[in-house]
Amino acid sequence: MRYFSYLVLLFMSATVCAQDLADYSAQYEIQMNGLQAGELNQQLETLTDGLHRFRSATKAKGVVALFKRDTVKETSLWTLSQQQIKPRQYLYQRNGGKKDKYLRMDFDWRNRSVHIDDKVHPWDLEIENGTLEKHVYQVQLRLDLLQNPQQKTFNYLIADGGHLKHYQIKRLEQETITTPLGSINTVKFKRQRDRDSDKDRETTLWCAPELNYLPVKLEHIEKDGTKFTAVLRHVEGISKSAFTPVE
Repeated sequence: MRYFSYLVLLFMSATVCAQDLADYSAQYEIQMNGLQAGELNQQLETLTDGLHRFRSATKAKGVVALFKRDTVKETSLWTLSQQQIKPRQYLYQRNGGKKDKYLRMDFDWRNRSVHIDDKVHPWDLEIENGTLEKHVYQVQLRLDLLQNPQQKTFNYLIADGGHLKHYQIKRLEQETITTPLGSINTVKFKRQRDRDSDKDRETTLWCAPELNYLPVKLEHIEKDGTKFTAVLRHVEGISKSAFTPVE
């Protein structure tokens, strides 16, 4: 499940601006090489004082649950200024498996740094204006798509571990996706990787323009060929009228 939790960090997103993207909750069914592997639950909440919170939880199910009982939870807090996300805090927790993991990132924009605490070797990382964290940058992608729906590539600077990474998202073709809610038109995107060690990994997502570019399907292929797929099966807070019933 750690591979799929990485996928979730890469591509699952929430809303950020009430006038553009409404708060919502969503459930996704996860498959690993075609077999039921787990479920992903997401929730976006608009808090007070201009804060927004996005939470996601991934839990193993089916055959995978016989071997891995990990539950992965991520929480992001941020504000928005001129359509640009400004992270405040990111929290990652993995429990229930052979090895638990904890990571917290606190952003200090006055000093342009982020404090990273893994309960083992805390450290500080210098950041630049516009830096995001890897759980929330897809929110920025959705915002950018709403502002520039025909843009071909999107570039983001991500604070990840001990250094800054460059993420590039490339727009591909349009495609109709079938989900438990029905079929819906989407735009396909793929993340281009900038590190040789990651070249064999592939991450693709299908975003629905009629749902303000909410991902309805995502796919991650690991170096060993293991394929994780997540498909939207339930959503609240977003109109389902865009889905066409499948006969």
